[in-house]
Amino acid sequence: MKITEVLSEVFEWERPGIWNGGHFYGPGRLHKVTVKTDEGVYGCGWNGGTAAERPLNIFPPFVDYFRELLVGRDPTDTRGIAEDLGEKHIKILGPAGVNTQVLAAINIACWDIKGKALGKSVHQLLGGAQSRIRTYIAGGYYAEGKGLEELQEEVRFNVEEMHAGAVKIKIGDLRQGVFGDMRRVEAAREAVGDNVILMVDANCSLDLSTSLEFTDELAKLGVYWFEEPMPIHRYKEHGTLRSASEVKIATGENGYHLSHFETLLDHKGADVLNVDVTICPGYDVAKDIADLALERGVSIAPHGCQELQLPLAAGIPHGEFLEYYPVAVDPLRAEMFQPRMIPDEDGYVTVPDRPGIGFELNMDLLNKYKVG
Repeated sequence: MKITEVLSEVFEWERPGIWNGGHFYGPGRLHKVTVKTDEGVYGCGWNGGTAAERPLNIFPPFVDYFRELLVGRDPTDTRGIAEDLGEKHIKILGPAGVNTQVLAAINIACWDIKGKALGKSVHQLLGGAQSRIRTYIAGGYYAEGKGLEELQEEVRFNVEEMHAGAVKIKIGDLRQGVFGDMRRVEAAREAVGDNVILMVDANCSLDLSTSLEFTDELAKLGVYWFEEPMPIHRYKEHGTLRSASEVKIATGENGYHLSHFETLLDHKGADVLNVDVTICPGYDVAKDIADLALERGVSIAPHGCQELQLPLAAGIPHGEFLEYYPVAVDPLRAEMFQPRMIPDEDGYVTVPDRPGIGFELNMDLLNKYKVG
């Protein structure tokens, strides 16, 4: 089997503006890569489909660059492609950024082909350790006109209507400060009660002293994890924070390479790794990171588009949670992916037993928002 064509498409749609401690999210955006073969089997991968906002105009040129390096190759050699187009091009493209995200979409598309060709799900190919996995509902973003009452309504809905046993809210907006954000955490805890797992996420917006101040207060409210407290390369500070914190430290969504996670864990800087298969260069590198985590006694709870993260999260025995984005984050999510993933009544999701990734993009919908 040989690759014959690599296509790049971008999509953009309007949605309500939201923000976290580090970023404002305006229009919804998605970049799709389709890899075609001489045997008629094709695969798709993508970046986006969550709260993420990406500069779409710079994604297709990277696909153009990689295309001539891909045509004629065996798409099932996913690791060889990841190594040849990743590590070997650092001098030209740099170690991380848009290039590795484009490589992720290509890698995911090739894994989709591999699964379809073998008649197996990517979940099975990655180990198939769990047939169901616990979710947490990602939300609690800042938004205009959204106060404590609205935050409580949101997390209460996630528990009562979405069957969530765990929810996450944002902290880290510097205009709120520790006092203002802790009022949000207190409100969320009051709304969901003591039996629901509560997480917080600062999106790398804090320094060490503020993070330490937060951990003391978060522990009093039984917060389960404190996600991305600081910029990702402050390895020593992560180690200091984790050693002082009664709350688990989670991080990793912005990590691109295995070496980053090795350094982080050498500094004992995390209890949970939020690796993202659409930010590191796809499933091969993500599985290497997951194997490292298993060796170090650290769990995995992937970040990002749940349809793409599910095969990894449930494929490994130490996949602890799957992050789940509800339609409240982006209304288009209700129709964007097929089949639609909905948590069961116990807050778990069941892995689809379909060859390939197990999910497809709803192109009848997305083509209405195609750019270019």
